[in-house]
Amino acid sequence: MVESFLPLTTVGIVLGFSLILSLVFKRIGQNPVLGFIVSGFLLGPFILGFINPKDILVESFAELGLFVLLFYLGIELSFRDFIKAGVPTLGLALVDMTALALSGFIIAYLAGFSLLFSIAIALMLLSTSSAIVGKFIIDKGLSKNPPAQMSLAILILQDFIGILMLVFVSSYSKSDSAIGLGLTALVFAVVSFYAVHKISGQVEKFFESHHLSTTEMTLYALGIGLIVATLGGFLNLSSAMGAYFAGFALSELKAGEKIKEQISFLRDFFLLFFFVAFGASLFFDKGLNSIIVPEAGDIAFLLIFSFVLSVASIIAHAFILTIVGPLFSITNRASSEIAILLTPLGEFVIIISISILPLLAAVEASMLSATAFLIILFTLFMFQPLYNRIQLHDRLTSFIPTLAPRITNQTVLTKHTPESLKHIHDLGINLILVLCLILVTVQLYSAIPDLGIPIPYGRAFTAFLLFIFFAAAPFMKAARSFRKLWHISATGTSTTA
Repeated sequence: MVESFLPLTTVGIVLGFSLILSLVFKRIGQNPVLGFIVSGFLLGPFILGFINPKDILVESFAELGLFVLLFYLGIELSFRDFIKAGVPTLGLALVDMTALALSGFIIAYLAGFSLLFSIAIALMLLSTSSAIVGKFIIDKGLSKNPPAQMSLAILILQDFIGILMLVFVSSYSKSDSAIGLGLTALVFAVVSFYAVHKISGQVEKFFESHHLSTTEMTLYALGIGLIVATLGGFLNLSSAMGAYFAGFALSELKAGEKIKEQISFLRDFFLLFFFVAFGASLFFDKGLNSIIVPEAGDIAFLLIFSFVLSVASIIAHAFILTIVGPLFSITNRASSEIAILLTPLGEFVIIISISILPLLAAVEASMLSATAFLIILFTLFMFQPLYNRIQLHDRLTSFIPTLAPRITNQTVLTKHTPESLKHIHDLGINLILVLCLILVTVQLYSAIPDLGIPIPYGRAFTAFLLFIFFAAAPFMKAARSFRKLWHISATGTSTTA
């Protein structure tokens, strides 16, 4: 067992074992991340029993891995990168993500799982691996390719929305009030971003005037990120929220790129342990501190369920992007390339799984972990063969009906203008207002019996009427902004022209 080894020895053995397996997977053309997860499963209590998911060393390194990953993503996923991809990205991303979420939710719910489990699956299918796709694009020399640029921009939006949903779900169990949690999270995000951005700007000027190196700036960045993450924990929010928004605020600094480069090794080092810890927790119940061995029928069901989810996500990408692509002046070939690049699921699937596990019953918790591993496995195995057969994908999707005449020649992507950026701003603000009103409605529905106020209709209908009354205006404004963005992306002209 791990207790009989010195901590440094444990770290060395885990590193060596994981690196060997990752090289094996890389040798057969698969992603090294699979090697890390499998090594955790083999070293964990289910096989060798060398490491325990509840061991303080394993938990601490895994938590650091999550912190560094989200902090790094915050620095990397700059809003400016999203803007560079042009107007069509927003419409494509929203339509594609909606279709994926609905597909995952419906399949899981029809399979007999709970509402929360089905929501977790819906979020998982949105979690294309930024690391895997980004590295693939670099290795293939596709950085200047418009479909590749649009894929990366969609990933930015996926990660941003995924982080917000993750923060809410993972923090929900710590709070008795949904509206209180929502407002606290909103205020904390705004204040932490503004404070870190302003303070760090002054710190950067100080470092420059005293000729300090980027190393000192990187140490400061990690320190401020840990402080903000800790503050998030004190407010009963997920520390992931603090880590992400601290990194997001630092992304606008001149030293942002250099900070990102310097912490990339820390990210890779601690992420190894994050994936290993996940592999070790497969079929392990932390509450009982024991292994739950699934029956053969359950394993067969999980394999089929995960395979169906993986195939459904690939089909959803292909159909949605093909159907709506011409509306954004995108050729069928470009739609195929974007659809395939969005195939591999990755790190966020695991993060979502780990965050939602405490809210599920023991049986569903073990099934969610296994499903997370399997859909990553299936989509990674399918990704490379799909890309190698992109011509076949293009021919097959050419038979799918579209909402507009097909585009034969790829046009230059419509860049954002001050008008389109204003519409994006209005869309975001009004959608946040609608979300807050949803939280208020849920809270009001729960509080009506305690208020003692006579109501002419049932409390569900009364709460719904109040929601419609207050949410109608921001919803209509959001719809109008989205319609104007759609017009700009489809025609390339101003809505006021």
